[in-house]
Amino acid sequence: MQCPNCDHDNKDGVTFCEKCGAQLLSEKKRLSFLERRQAKERERLYILSKASLQAEDVENIRDLDMGEVKATPIAEKKSLLTKTALIFSAAIIGIVIGIALIFVVGRLRFNDTARVAIIFVLFVLCAVSGAYSLDYGYRLRMIKAMSKSRFAVKKISYGKPPVMLSGEIFYSLEIVTPCDIEGCGSTMHIEEYNGEFIAVCDADRAHLRRLDCSLLSGKAADDKSSGEQCGLSGADSGEENNVED
Repeated sequence: MQCPNCDHDNKDGVTFCEKCGAQLLSEKKRLSFLERRQAKERERLYILSKASLQAEDVENIRDLDMGEVKATPIAEKKSLLTKTALIFSAAIIGIVIGIALIFVVGRLRFNDTARVAIIFVLFVLCAVSGAYSLDYGYRLRMIKAMSKSRFAVKKISYGKPPVMLSGEIFYSLEIVTPCDIEGCGSTMHIEEYNGEFIAVCDADRAHLRRLDCSLLSGKAADDKSSGEQCGLSGADSGEENNVED
């Protein structure tokens, strides 16, 4: 059965497209309310499962030339550690102050509407501080773990490119050339799967390239402000290419 959404040819009898997850049931077939809810939930779970890389996705994909990866300096190791620790500490202090103020305001006697509004604002501030504390707490732990090595690559923040530590400098890694699969030409971003770094096409997640970040271990950027293209030279197989959580 051909999918009306992406034109993929699916096996007979399947309910959802094997490529995009769209529903394949004939429009003539009427579903009960419960069946429609179940079908939508299955489709939602299918799409969510494909929002991140799966084991079958990374099988038999070829490596990407590391000359296509740009390393942009972020900060020195000590500077990034200090900055991340300060933000994490500020988030924790914000939570403590917010909870204390909620307790104090709750015990004061004044206009109930104003009191509820103030407590709500303080609660939102506590929630934001909590999100920052979780995010920067994880970043701080990863940065400390990476700092134990001379070379390491790790994705330390959701939705952000992975970072590379080379010597005393942290770099942000990004793909600088478009996807070359089937003449796609779309931009690509980097995702992590089980310690591997995969270049994923922004237009079609089936277009993947594996990155061997160990090839970057011997390459140091000369320009600390704008970064420089990383090549294949200077690979050092004796150093670590990843950091365990």
